[in-house]
Amino acid sequence: MKNTVKKIANVIPYLIFLIAFILIISVVSSIKKGETPSILGKAIFLVVSPSMEDTIMVGDIIFVDIEPENYHVGDIISFYKPDEDNIVITHRIIEIEDIDGIKYYTTQGDSNYETLDWEIDFTEDQIIGTYTSKSGFIGKIYSAIYSGGISLVFIAIIFVFVAIGVMEIISIIKVLSEAKGKQALEDEKEKLVQIEVERLRKEQKEKEE
Repeated sequence: MKNTVKKIANVIPYLIFLIAFILIISVVSSIKKGETPSILGKAIFLVVSPSMEDTIMVGDIIFVDIEPENYHVGDIISFYKPDEDNIVITHRIIEIEDIDGIKYYTTQGDSNYETLDWEIDFTEDQIIGTYTSKSGFIGKIYSAIYSGGISLVFIAIIFVFVAIGVMEIISIIKVLSEAKGKQALEDEKEKLVQIEVERLRKEQKEKEE
């Protein structure tokens, strides 16, 4: 049993790597198709502009909560550029104005000297969600895949990890199968012993009578 648990523990890192790789491929595929990829309620975008540096760097993959409760001054939000819905901007809210129950938002990039005309007084229907976190590592992997710059070495490493993971899983299945077979054999032996004991008891009882 301890060996089985140890083998399962050993295979977990490979499974995590495989799942992470699949998620990265999914994100890359969605972005290349012009779609908004999402994982567990988080939209995912690649940053291509330096307007939010040093908070968010060019090449970072950012995660955006698409169901926030409210937006506040100081929040970093992702929104569709007015009149250009195919472009997503991620800037910080610097002003919120409520007019007749409708909120109007104004944003500005952290490294920009001024607010641009198109990011003044846009409505909430343009907003995708609130920025929560970023990953430069995933961004680098995406950039490598997107640009076609993945080397054969990188592919080989992925293949090795997946192959090792598969072999470990097969090994675990084999160990579990063998353990199950041994347990079945032990159960059968115990059953035969019980039958023999019952037979002897019956014979002893008959002799006494």
